[in-house]
Amino acid sequence: MSRRMTPVMLGLTTFPLAAIGVAAYIVVTAGPQMMAVAGAILLLACCILVAITVVAMKLSRHEQWLWSQQGSLRDLARKTGDALDRLAKVEQEAAGAAELDAVASDLAALRRDVQEARAPQPRQSTAAHPQSAAPGAKAEKPAERLTLLLEPVIELATGATSHYRAMVGLADGQGKMVGHDALMQKADQGGMRGALDLRMVKMVAPVLRSLRNRNPELQIFVPVGRATLGSREEGSRLLDLLQKDADVAQGMVFEFAQQDLGLLDTAGIENLARLARAGTTLALRDVYLGGLDLSALRQIGVRFLSFPPHAVDAGSGPSATWTKFARQARVLQMQLIVADVKTPQQAAAVSRVARYGHGPFFAPPRKVRSDAGMAPSALRKASAA
Repeated sequence: MSRRMTPVMLGLTTFPLAAIGVAAYIVVTAGPQMMAVAGAILLLACCILVAITVVAMKLSRHEQWLWSQQGSLRDLARKTGDALDRLAKVEQEAAGAAELDAVASDLAALRRDVQEARAPQPRQSTAAHPQSAAPGAKAEKPAERLTLLLEPVIELATGATSHYRAMVGLADGQGKMVGHDALMQKADQGGMRGALDLRMVKMVAPVLRSLRNRNPELQIFVPVGRATLGSREEGSRLLDLLQKDADVAQGMVFEFAQQDLGLLDTAGIENLARLARAGTTLALRDVYLGGLDLSALRQIGVRFLSFPPHAVDAGSGPSATWTKFARQARVLQMQLIVADVKTPQQAAAVSRVARYGHGPFFAPPRKVRSDAGMAPSALRKASAA
């Protein structure tokens, strides 16, 4: 029996013992005429004492069973943690030191796929002048590059920029820009989303480092696709990048769609657990209320929930269901974001339940210089090369 219950049981035992004492006193002082009363009191006291003894034995056995179950659960948790540690170590060793060498070639293939997807452009035949065509091709190639853009995430109560969302665009040889959404869709279709996600992390890291030097609370939301989350290899590469930029890893918020969460297999769930153990923050976008378990999301590291404006405001303001949902999210310390806000009416309506917002109404994405966030020594080396 636990120490907490021992005083309680001893206290209960005093009552039947006192009754036995009263019965004995009656027999001694009152004589035979009160024998029946004393016998009844004695019998009742004995019954109570037996009942207390039986209850104490059952409680003792129950507590022993609970202790054994808790010990088994602790052993299981310890063994599971050890297994995950061994799995992460094996995956990191298998990834090797040159896991990102293929990023450049993947992005080059991605650029070719985007160009082929466009309508063909008229061009002159180079059969007659093969030597003059080669310099032109070399001149266009440097113009085809990924550009990092940052979209401000506004705190609705103050109108100030609190965080940023990372986006990328691909500039072709003619100065045209392939937008973020089209580029991500093309990468998903071409099987190169993992390489593009890792490239974005590498581009964001120095910029985030520079911004957090001025505002340590600032974070940048980095999109990550289901192909990246669902691959053990890509997950290991992502974790390796975070270890290399450990000083800014906590400032990155990896954002993925709710529909992708429902399609993740065992490898994807393991990658989410590994990211959570690494201390990263997750954000769920394109969220819908149906079947949303906030407590479970909080346990895997989700701290931000992003909704489209129409999901919050149906024309008459947030509903009672939305208000209750927002209150529950605040209790779990999860922040609500409304994406793609386009009108003042939308901004006013969603500010009743959400803390942050972003979209054309607030500010368009801003291009980031290719040398942004680089140290002066790194800039000198880059210019010398």
